[in-house]
Amino acid sequence: MPTICIETRHTKAFLKTQIDKTDRNDARGIAQMMRVNLFRPVQVETLTSQKRWALLTARKLVQEKAIAIENDIRGMLRNFGLKVGVVSAAGFEVRIRELIEDMPDLASIIEPLLTVRKKLRETSTVSKLVHGPRRWMTSAL
Repeated sequence: MPTICIETRHTKAFLKTQIDKTDRNDARGIAQMMRVNLFRPVQVETLTSQKRWALLTARKLVQEKAIAIENDIRGMLRNFGLKVGVVSAAGFEVRIRELIEDMPDLASIIEPLLTVRKKLRETSTVSKLVHGPRRWMTSAL
């Protein structure tokens, strides 16, 4: 007997019409949907596709966290009257170190954030090199 995955929203709408909501009645309702062919089948992604999607999601999360740390560093420095300005991702750390070199107290606060940001950027870069460009990754989905 083949396995069919059905759309949850359609099933929920169908089961909503029941008066008494119990697990037993839900099972009967789903069985009735299948008998009279009122279901909408959905395609299940392959395991490879799910892994690729997970990789893209993880990479995006790492990139967002790195950007959030950069913005937090900018905000902290702004409180001390230091403006980072427009710099590339590669030149960000150098610019920050230039700004905080005369303030050891501030440097002790910012250094751990720079370390975390650097690790996040490295992780994102390595992931991209190992698994190919994003264009290739999304074309397979």
